[in-house]
Amino acid sequence: MAPVGDSQPQGLSLPGHYGPLLVGPSQPVVASPGADAVLPCRLQPAFDVVSLTLEWSMADLKPDPADPLSRVGYVHLYRGGSEVPDMKIQAFAGRTELLADALKDGDVSLRIKRVTAADQGRYRCHIPKLPGPLKELVVELLVGERGRLYLGTLISGAFCVLLVLLVLGVLLVPGVLGGAVTCSLKRLRDNVREANVYILLVVLTRFFCNLTSFIVPTASRVRRRCNRPARGG
Repeated sequence: MAPVGDSQPQGLSLPGHYGPLLVGPSQPVVASPGADAVLPCRLQPAFDVVSLTLEWSMADLKPDPADPLSRVGYVHLYRGGSEVPDMKIQAFAGRTELLADALKDGDVSLRIKRVTAADQGRYRCHIPKLPGPLKELVVELLVGERGRLYLGTLISGAFCVLLVLLVLGVLLVPGVLGGAVTCSLKRLRDNVREANVYILLVVLTRFFCNLTSFIVPTASRVRRRCNRPARGG
């Protein structure tokens, strides 16, 4: 993808030695089919990009190797203060926009309207003339069932972490308090009792983790069955 020429903004001092940095989310953006999705991408410190060229493209979309003259279209191309639709991927026609009022503050987030399963993937934000060595950032978008399963996995993982913390609390807190006021024999007896509690809690932890990993895909299958149209008699 050949960068489109543009001019640097005049009268602006570069913040820091390396210039502004592109900052985005550490986790994928999750959206439901038919809803709007915003792919966050902004500059820190704030930097006016109104006069720069901004390119949003599909990170995994490559030119046809059999055609040396082929080029990959853009999801959204901004140049000279407005969008350039000539090089836009047709599937995104009329469905993308930048937050125009925020460009002066370095916010180059992209809104995709009415997302579909085909929109799922990795998106690259590229600013060719951005001062500094880092000129691009990749944001991943998950759409539909896969996005909900991703959230379910996060919730299940957090639940398992809480159970592990509970186990540690049960084992460590009584040991710290009891060690200062009990004799060696009582501590030995308590350790035996705590060992039994530990075994029980480990079993419960593994049970609930397996249960949550079973519930999420099962609920998804039930939801799909409920959403199927009824067949005529």
